[in-house]
Amino acid sequence: MRVGVALFGQYLQLLPSESENGHVFVDVQEAATVGEVLDLMQIPPEGRTYVTVNGKHVGEDVALADKDEIRVIVPLGGG
Repeated sequence: MRVGVALFGQYLQLLPSESENGHVFVDVQEAATVGEVLDLMQIPPEGRTYVTVNGKHVGEDVALADKDEIRVIVPLGGG
C-alpha cells in the first residue's frame, strides 16, 4: 500500500530526493503503523511529539490504510 508523508522544518532533510514540497509517497506493507513509517523515514523520537494522519492527532501504534497521509508537525517555540 502507499501512504503520503509530509515533513517540515529540520526534518525536510530526511526526505528522499524525489520528494516535492516536503511531501513524498512511500510504499509500506498492509496495516503498517505510524511508528513503522516514522522508523522508515528515520524520524528521531523527539520529532514524534505531534503526528497526524489525515489531519487527526494520532499515536505511533495506529494502523494505516492505503492513501493515508502522515504529517510530522514540528513544535515552534517563542514567546
